[in-house]
Amino acid sequence: MLRDQKPPIMKNISLILLLSCFISQVNAQNVYDDALTAASYAYSHSKKAHGANNVYHTQEYADKAIESFQKVENLASECDCKIATETAYQARVDMQSSLEQDTYERSRFFAKRAKELGSQLLEQLTYCQANTSDNSYAEEASIEEENEIAEVENEVSEKQRELEEKRRQLAIEQKELEQQIALQNKKKEEFELKRAAELKEQSLIKSKAERALQNLETALQELSVVLNEESTFESQRDYVRSDNELKNESLDDTKNFYVNRAKELTKTAMQQFAGYTGN
Repeated sequence: MLRDQKPPIMKNISLILLLSCFISQVNAQNVYDDALTAASYAYSHSKKAHGANNVYHTQEYADKAIESFQKVENLASECDCKIATETAYQARVDMQSSLEQDTYERSRFFAKRAKELGSQLLEQLTYCQANTSDNSYAEEASIEEENEIAEVENEVSEKQRELEEKRRQLAIEQKELEQQIALQNKKKEEFELKRAAELKEQSLIKSKAERALQNLETALQELSVVLNEESTFESQRDYVRSDNELKNESLDDTKNFYVNRAKELTKTAMQQFAGYTGN
């Protein structure tokens, strides 16, 4: 009786094991499908963040990309796809850096890095998904298939080395960008210092010129009365300005303004005195 019972028991155990492997494989594939969907959204948002024409839109799409990369990171970790987990993490960090920048150029720089990693992430998840499917039949694999797996692993290692090289190049580019920004800031500071000095000189010229024109106008008024008590020299006073008006003109513009006012004042005086005739 015992001999008759063993075969059905063995068959049931084999069937249970087969079903367990099948269910595990289906569940794993579903997780990979979710990961690939999230990665597609992350890549799409990254492209929009990099292609945006201002820092606000860049950061708006960066925020969406961060959420998708975080989801990919969790799903890839659940699938034990280490390379995709690392890539998703690095892409998320770059996108977070994009959010933290205060200039359009720097924000877009990190968005570009995340976009490139997003493209790699899709390839890595696809490879891991295919590799997981192959591993479910690992016990039945031939020597030739094992050699192919080893070759793929070598390719992955090569991709990792290429990724490290790209990271190194990006680090160099980031340093160069920071140097350019520092140089621009230095030039801006030098310009502002030069402009402040020029504005100070403009203010001094304004003060002296207006005082001199006022003295000239007063002298012309007194001379007009001396020559003709009934004569009245019309005051111009159009040369008096506020310091705020100097901000919109250069040093030469300020000088030309007061030169022209002196000419106009002199011309007015000559016209008034030209009509004077002694009694």
